[in-house]
Amino acid sequence: MLLILSWLFLSISPVQAAQHLDVHYGHHARQVFDLWTPSSGEKAPLIVYIHGGGWQAGSKDEMRKAPGTRARALNAGFAFAAINYRFLKHAPLQTIMREDIGGFIQYIRHHSDKFGIDKTRIYAYGYSAGGSASLWLASHDDLGDPASKRRLRRKESSRVQGAGHLNAQVSYDFYVWYRIFGKERTDRFMKDQVYSRYHFKSASELDTERGIEVRKELDMYGQLTPDDAPMLFWNNLDDDLDRDHNHFVHSPRHTRELSLRATELGIRNKTEIRADGAATPNGHESAFEFFRELSIQQKR
Repeated sequence: MLLILSWLFLSISPVQAAQHLDVHYGHHARQVFDLWTPSSGEKAPLIVYIHGGGWQAGSKDEMRKAPGTRARALNAGFAFAAINYRFLKHAPLQTIMREDIGGFIQYIRHHSDKFGIDKTRIYAYGYSAGGSASLWLASHDDLGDPASKRRLRRKESSRVQGAGHLNAQVSYDFYVWYRIFGKERTDRFMKDQVYSRYHFKSASELDTERGIEVRKELDMYGQLTPDDAPMLFWNNLDDDLDRDHNHFVHSPRHTRELSLRATELGIRNKTEIRADGAATPNGHESAFEFFRELSIQQKR
């Protein structure tokens, strides 16, 4: 009880923080981030919030309007970042994942001294697309490439030390959806997105050599391995696949499949699925508490 009360106190107390707004981590107008850091004088672990919006909408600015959410992170000793990334009209999903999502993690690690970040403790979470992007970071092979001609790519890791998957998707290889949900249902709700997200012109490209390569690149479910970072799986929706598009793409069945697979592989995870009878407090709070426990254990 004392631990719970102390956490609640931390979540509502005011905090002094330095802020860095609209900092560019790339050349595109949407490759920007906001960062708030606690004024403790010590390097802080970092929580990265990745907004949702189906890769076609949304903004980091929602966190500018959520001072309470930022305060919970800052008072717990974390720095807190919210990022924008390009939309599908700007680039295919596989490029966004590598250059924007993974690229930001590499950028912030490269500049960790400048911003007062502990580069060994970086965590990512979000709802929907943001949760899936966080899972991609935790499950995908490290983008750090010693042979790269680009110093940042050569030197810095893209891996995170924990991920929060909130009302998000099981995979971005829609063949995985066909297996779990059925092809008819998936095509009915997703239509041409089963191939257009990759900037393919037709479904026939999915089975080409390039199509297989891209689907593998974006298959978070298939990429899970025992050495992946700890994961929070959180879902507060009804288990009603056919109610509407929202319930289909955010179904607890996405969450459940990932949780079962992570557990099978021995990946540390915490699962909160309301449809299965679990309590699902505010998703931000669940993520922060999960990361706080990890950060304490992972502190070097």
